Amino acid sequence: MPEYSFLNLSPPEFENLTRNLLQKHLNLTLESFTSGRDNGIDLRYSTQKGKKIIIQCKRYKNYASLISNLKKEVKKVHKLVPDQYIISTSVGLNPDQKKAIKNLFAPYIFTESDIYGNEDINNLLGLYPTIEEQHFKLWLASTNVLERILNSNIYNQSNFELEKIRETINVYVDNKSYYEAKKIIQDKSYVIISGIPGIGKTTLAQILIYHYLASGFNEFIYLSESVAEGFKAYKEGVKQIFMFDDFLGTNFLENKLNNNEDQRIIKFIEKISNAKDKIFILTTREYILAQAKQKYASFDKPSIEFAKCILDLAQYTKLVRAKILYNHLFFSNLSEGHLLNLLNSRTYLQIIEHPNYNPRIIETITHDDVWQTIAAHQFATKFLEFIKNPTSVWQHVFENQISKLSQCILGNLMTAGTPIFLKDLQRLAQNFAKVHGEKYGVSCNEMDFKKSLRELENTFIKLSRSDEGHVMVEYQNPSVQDFLVFHYQEMPDSITDLIISACFLNQFYRVFSIREESLSLFRKNKIKLNNKQIKQLRNKIISDYDELTFSEIKNNILPLRRTKNSEYIKIEEICDFLDLEEDVELRAFIIERFEQVMYPGDMVLDYSEMQAYASILEHLRWYMELDAEKVLGHVSESIYDKDDLQQFERIGDLFGDHYYEIVFINKGLRNRIKAVLEIETENTDQSDWESQLNDIIELAKKYNIDYTKYKRKIEDKYLESEDEESDSDDWRKKDHKRVSDDDISNGEIIELFESLRTEKGDE
Repeated sequence: MPEYSFLNLSPPEFENLTRNLLQKHLNLTLESFTSGRDNGIDLRYSTQKGKKIIIQCKRYKNYASLISNLKKEVKKVHKLVPDQYIISTSVGLNPDQKKAIKNLFAPYIFTESDIYGNEDINNLLGLYPTIEEQHFKLWLASTNVLERILNSNIYNQSNFELEKIRETINVYVDNKSYYEAKKIIQDKSYVIISGIPGIGKTTLAQILIYHYLASGFNEFIYLSESVAEGFKAYKEGVKQIFMFDDFLGTNFLENKLNNNEDQRIIKFIEKISNAKDKIFILTTREYILAQAKQKYASFDKPSIEFAKCILDLAQYTKLVRAKILYNHLFFSNLSEGHLLNLLNSRTYLQIIEHPNYNPRIIETITHDDVWQTIAAHQFATKFLEFIKNPTSVWQHVFENQISKLSQCILGNLMTAGTPIFLKDLQRLAQNFAKVHGEKYGVSCNEMDFKKSLRELENTFIKLSRSDEGHVMVEYQNPSVQDFLVFHYQEMPDSITDLIISACFLNQFYRVFSIREESLSLFRKNKIKLNNKQIKQLRNKIISDYDELTFSEIKNNILPLRRTKNSEYIKIEEICDFLDLEEDVELRAFIIERFEQVMYPGDMVLDYSEMQAYASILEHLRWYMELDAEKVLGHVSESIYDKDDLQQFERIGDLFGDHYYEIVFINKGLRNRIKAVLEIETENTDQSDWESQLNDIIELAKKYNIDYTKYKRKIEDKYLESEDEESDSDDWRKKDHKRVSDDDISNGEIIELFESLRTEKGDE
């Protein structure tokens, strides 16, 4: 028998569960009414002959709260004169308590079996498991399921904490996007969840992940930087879920994807589609996906459209929007004064109807560290103001609730980006205070910094600890970054100060733009530098070049690490960001630095350095003489796999046909290419071996290498294997119809929110 407390359901959700169970159990069709001033009726059954059964649903934590509320219902029941009165409650009841309730409502409760306590409802769920499955919020929050989720193998994701999961499940509102996404996954094994910022893409992805982990999947892998992480973590015969949150956002907004990343993403999607035990969930902002399609032909494929689940306000009926707001209010810690101010003014009606309605804004405003900064009598006014102007919620806290040092720390965090190691953020803050302390009236010793962290934590930022013990800083909410960019766009002096005190190279290109064309695409996410600031920035690079490193955590595959402080990566980032064609002095400086390291010698370059090296040559080839044999000879020493070879070929393209002449006469280089073919042959897997074989054959043909032995080896490995359907693949076949959500009138919404007066008070 299930053992649910039902406290993760709001009162309307508990009522809906009761209706579904009792309809099945009593074989009756029950009428439902809006929550609120129900006059003693939550559910009703009536016949043409006038027989009337009334059911009251009470979601409370304990018997004292329940009996106190039930005593208020007695007069209502006597006025209604039902033929039968039934009570359903989340509270566990012993025989004496049931007897007391029966006596309270005599003669309308016939028998104590008409009082359904916690154990009785759990018993009904055991009898009718299909109803249990339909109410996924219920079973997702059960102790057994939560333990199963938490005990799964979770990689690269720090948000899998019990309280965080419970919070997400509590406020989530069932809507058609959940079922659409599940249907797409059932058909294709992957889904792209697309929509505007804050609409609930990540929340929907999390709910889906919880569902599949609870349904038998073994591992969850969060892709933090590149889909390459997915290829590395992919395991045959293991039920795995992969998630790539905002998979175009960070990289694409910085005006580039890593070389061939678009093709890798498509390749991984195809690999997942061919597997029977894998799921891939991606999220992105709709306008970025549209722009990516224009820039990268790989994304403009019909398969991408067919597997896309778009989240927008049209997906959220008035009822869904009302329930989202209701749940956030119900499960929040709002004071009675704040809640009553919102209810008395009925501002919730304007919030629900407003075109800026956004679940993320609601989550932010109802967070303890935000609503507590607002006077109770101003809460409704401020709530609506924040909905009308989303950045104003952060503006209010930023200007009124945190110290000047905390403001300066956030400015530096904006330029450096997140996640960032705590010690790197402290270095930034201390250097800023050292350079500009007198101007801003700040100091930043150890105690000052810790005090600011306490101010910022759980409002603007969150801290987490990696398995290696590193403390990392991230934004509490993605909209914080949007606010900071919006705020600093109008503060050119502060931007100049941030540039002057910068410690890390990535502070120059994360949010700053020097080109109008890039700014036109991402105005909300970039700050356009003026000519004076651009000159200050390039002077800073030239004067502090050797000291400038990186704070970016580029790859969350363990162990965590910053971007490699490589000369090639530093030079590449400068070439990508600044205009070397116009800036002759900077170009001369960069060429001089590159010439010092242009020939790696015996040093082996990793993939990121190979990629950077290729990019630098593309930028500088018109301004310097390149010795093709020397360049290719040195870089060839770093070819160890197909990815390295792709970067090598990118370099070779700069030399045209001369590249192939060099390759064909260089025995050592040809042996390296053969070694790559051997590695690729060994690394093929059953899910799409034919496609991988074709790639190997094409690569061998390109270099006039006999592919026969590779072909035979792969075919021997897989040709005789039989495709077997997984016995545990039932998750694909299960799909449950849902009851459609129809819009409701303002009167019904008012009744819903009025229930908060009593439900919240007695809960």
